[in-house]
Amino acid sequence: MAGINIITSQGYILKKEKLASFAWEKSYSDMILEDLDPFPGFYDHFFIPANDSENRPRSIFIVIKENSMVSEDRIIRVTMSVKEELDVKFDAALASIDLFNRSAQCIRVFMDDYEQLPALISKYKAEGINFQSKKEVKPYQSLIEVRKYFEMKELSEGIYKDLEQSDTYYLKIPGFVSWDKFEHQTIIIRNNMNHKLYDAAQAAIYDKSGLVDLVRIFDRKADVEILDQLRLKYLNEFERM
Repeated sequence: MAGINIITSQGYILKKEKLASFAWEKSYSDMILEDLDPFPGFYDHFFIPANDSENRPRSIFIVIKENSMVSEDRIIRVTMSVKEELDVKFDAALASIDLFNRSAQCIRVFMDDYEQLPALISKYKAEGINFQSKKEVKPYQSLIEVRKYFEMKELSEGIYKDLEQSDTYYLKIPGFVSWDKFEHQTIIIRNNMNHKLYDAAQAAIYDKSGLVDLVRIFDRKADVEILDQLRLKYLNEFERM
């Protein structure tokens, strides 16, 4: 790996996606939502069909009980304990969503086999994590913030590739704007480029100076040239603002 700049850090992804009650053939008593619309800028806007593996839920959100705020450290420690006790492959992280006109904490879970979900939830409950009771939630758009451990390598100045998630890249930008402004910027950029098949979200990682702001790009056909064009477009939009 000599000469390759590898970056590891904690941070978050901020995105807007469609959530609804988890459609599952098994009954469950806790409030579980699923992501109906992962990477909407890639799939939804251009009617790209997902393959079978992409049709299953990429993420589900188990909603933590109100007035039961949980720290990120607590979720990490409990998740470590659950992974030690259960022979189940899964990824979990603290998240927040918009739910019933207010913010709600969740555990965002991704699993290869959702048949193991009841055992997983039981273990979290045994560790003192309390979840809201099930309530039917029809599809709606929500801002979602997911805490994340980043491991990425620098491809070019201000351009990074995620080393754990395929087709995922990050573009360094000079600051943070509200989601509405970011969404507006992204629409302008998409309308002024020939390359349109990508999804964009906000992201940030910690370094010793504070937060480094990024644009998360999901793109099946991206190369450094395309990513550099996108980054310059976002930089121009920030200057224009």
